Amino acid sequence: MITVVTLKDIFKSVCDHISKVTDLPVADSDMEEPVIRPSFKIFMDTVKMGLFSSALRQVKVYFNIYFYSSKRKHSKGEIMYIKDKIAISFFDPFEIKENCCVYVDDLEFEKVADGILNCSFNFEIATEFRNENKDGIGNEVMEDLYVDEKSGK
Repeated sequence: MITVVTLKDIFKSVCDHISKVTDLPVADSDMEEPVIRPSFKIFMDTVKMGLFSSALRQVKVYFNIYFYSSKRKHSKGEIMYIKDKIAISFFDPFEIKENCCVYVDDLEFEKVADGILNCSFNFEIATEFRNENKDGIGNEVMEDLYVDEKSGK
């Protein structure tokens, strides 16, 4: 069974994970200020895509998660609480999709402005893919080719 993981799957799984472990909403990342506090904005950049092997696609993504605390000032305790929640949640393998998990072990936290925390991390996966053309023909395994040296066929 082929497990195809798309960029949309990766982004959705991170958004769902953050919302679940913190019990806070994720705001639309295209939305301009003002952001309803407390909430998150999550941005994903694709760092690298390519072939890992003949049947696997390699994807490396970079995430920036911005936490907007309840208050612009005096938010130190709330920010520490969120740091702990996020860091502890990634101790176990993070499931993107059935049969596709990654370890997120390089979390970086930085307080960037009035009551805003940035958490950044990246990870890399290799996932199966289907390369179908317009006729619906996919990546079937080619048959072995044997040449009869005597007849040249």
